[in-house]
Parts: sequence; structure tokens; C-alpha cells
Amino acid sequence: MSDDLTVDDLAERTGTAIERLRELEGVGVIVPSADGRYRLGDVHRVRIADAFLRSGIPLDALRRASEAGVISFDYYDLLHAPPGRPADRTYGRMRTDIGERAGLLGQLFGAFGIAEPDDGSRLDRGDEALILELLEVVVATGEPDLALRVVRLFGDSLRRATEAVMTVYDEAVGRVVEPVEGLPSQEVFDRYLLPWTHFARIAPRLGTWLTERHLSHAIDAYSVNSTEHFLSVGGFLPARTDTPPGIAFVDLSGFTRLAEERGDEPVARVALEFGRLAEDQARRRDGRLVKLLGDGVLLHFPDAVAAVEATIELLGSLPGAGLPRGHAGIHAGPIIVRDGDIFGRTVNLASRIADLADAGQLLVTRAVADTLPQDRFIAHPLGDAELQGIDERVELLRVQAAGDGS
Repeated sequence: MSDDLTVDDLAERTGTAIERLRELEGVGVIVPSADGRYRLGDVHRVRIADAFLRSGIPLDALRRASEAGVISFDYYDLLHAPPGRPADRTYGRMRTDIGERAGLLGQLFGAFGIAEPDDGSRLDRGDEALILELLEVVVATGEPDLALRVVRLFGDSLRRATEAVMTVYDEAVGRVVEPVEGLPSQEVFDRYLLPWTHFARIAPRLGTWLTERHLSHAIDAYSVNSTEHFLSVGGFLPARTDTPPGIAFVDLSGFTRLAEERGDEPVARVALEFGRLAEDQARRRDGRLVKLLGDGVLLHFPDAVAAVEATIELLGSLPGAGLPRGHAGIHAGPIIVRDGDIFGRTVNLASRIADLADAGQLLVTRAVADTLPQDRFIAHPLGDAELQGIDERVELLRVQAAGDGS
């Protein structure tokens, strides 16, 4: 794909009249080369400038602000991936070509959480191919409502993530206003904000990579848990004689309410600080932080005693660190390790136990409680509980350090 464009190319890719492009050229939004050609990044500059004009901001205001160094369009394209080559047909023509499946397109874009294109516009070729492939998958499932629900989950989570990223970017811009007051726009950008453009450019690839990793983990976890269940029910699993590892799930209480009150970006800071404390406590007992899970952490220890010691310390440290109180569940048993992650019934059981714990509580199974030294820990029996996804009822006990009057 050529990195320079004629004025006709630029008009076609942006859906902007040539007269408007000349106006934008006149105020310095776009600057042609000596032979009258434009850069690929001018597609993004034209798009944002045209949006300003359509909102009622006068062209002269953009010109004067640009000349005064208050705003600059010079680096806007660095925040975006290079625009792709437009499809050979309009979006409206594509709708006609795909026949009855076109009825799902509006629902698909609704699930994306983005506006459906105008019939006269042209998608990028890669975008058109992806959307048509996804449409085929939605139809092929025979359950389009379920498939669209999955797309909606992706769309909503990515929208919230990108909004949170822009909140952080706005904070970064705000932090450099005073130190750079009076500096030229180019110097401000190069010195303080250029790294953030790299972040914006790598974010889509990061999203793809993380989606693949999280989906791979979810598939592995489902496969391991279901297979282990059938092996256990069928009597194929031999008895284990080695000391089983202790697996702890620790969650922050009231995390959903906190997110609703403060928003995603402040909550992300809370989660990272929680992860730092958890990692520190785990390391002290020869354990490790396996992963952060939004409002919780998954911890792996060499045995149940180490898991209980670290978890009690972690729960006690949260209020002093300005974090919400936590609740936890621990089980000890065999696990399956893959690529640093852990799977299996033991992990699943610890997670379900944590869900039942109240704020400040640590709940454990009988297998864990029976290994704890009675001079250091007190276990209060709570009876059998029914846990989601676990066939049999499980005896639970609430554990606290000896001498703790809570």
C-alpha cells in the first residue's frame, strides 16, 4: 500500500469534498508535499478536523489556535493505526450482496457498541473481511442470540477499558501543563507525550494478545475441570501421598460497588496495589502470585499451612493500605500447571469457597484445617455447604490466628 495519496485518494478515503480538503490545507491541518501528494496519516487529521467543523467550530478558530500553539494536528496520526485500503464496494452495496444475512448487521454493530456505517461509506478491506467472517460464524452457530451476546461482552469490556485508558492519558496531559508552560507545541509533545502515542498504537495488539491468552486459559480450565471430574467419578485417579499445595483465592469485598462509585481507572489502581501486597505476602511463605483477577488474586503455596499464614496476614494488611476489606477461601490438593497458570478441581474449589466468605473471613476445607497447628490457628466448623459447580457438599471451617479475638 502506497504511503502517499493524491487529493482524490484523500477525498475518497475520508469522504470529504476536495473543496474542504483545500480549506484544511489552507489553515495547516494538512500539508501536501512539493509534488502535491499527502501522507497516509492525513486521513486521520482530516477526519478529526472535519468533525470539529461539523460540530460548529469555525475554521478560523482552528487556524488561530494552531498558529498560537494551543492545538496541533501534527501528531494526531501517531495515535492511530495506519488506515487500511478501502473496500471496492460501499457498505450499502455489501449489505445488498450478502442478502438475508444483512438483517444481522445492525445487531452485530449494536453488539460491537459502535455506530453502523452509512450506506455510502467504505470499510477498510480488512474490516470488511473480518465482519463478514464474524457474520458467517454467528449464522453458523444456529444460536445467533448467544453468539451476539458473546460479541456484546467483548464490545462492552473493550469500550470500558479504552475509556479508562483515555482517563489515564488525560491525567498524563494534565500533569505536564505547568512544567511545560510556554514551550512550543512540538517540544511539549516530543518531551512528554510521545511515549503515550506508542502506547495507543500498541494497545490494539495488546488487546488481541490478551484476549487470546485469556480465552486459551478459559478453554484449558474448562477442559481440565471437566476431565478431572469424570476421572474422579470413574475411579481412575490414584490416591496421592505427597504434601498437596495450598491454593488461596482472596477477593476484595464491595469491589463492584467501588467500581460503580469511582470508575474503572481508580479501581484499576486499587487492584494493582492489592496485587503488590498479595505478591509480597506470598513470597514470604515461598508461594507466588499466580495472577490478578480484577477484584481478586490467585495464590499458590507449597502447603496449606503456608497458604493460611500468608492469607491471614494479607487480609489483615488491607485496611492499613487504604484498601477495602478482603475475604478468602483455601483448599489443598492436586493441581495441573501449564504456562505458569494452574488448573483443576482444587483451584475451582478454593474459588467457590472464597465466594461464600464474608468480609474479613477466611474459609477453608476440612483437608486444610486438619493440617493446621492448633497452637497457632483456631478453626470454627460451619457445617457442610453447597458450592456452585461442585457435585458434593463440602465441609467448611472459618480460620483465624490463635489470639485473634475476632
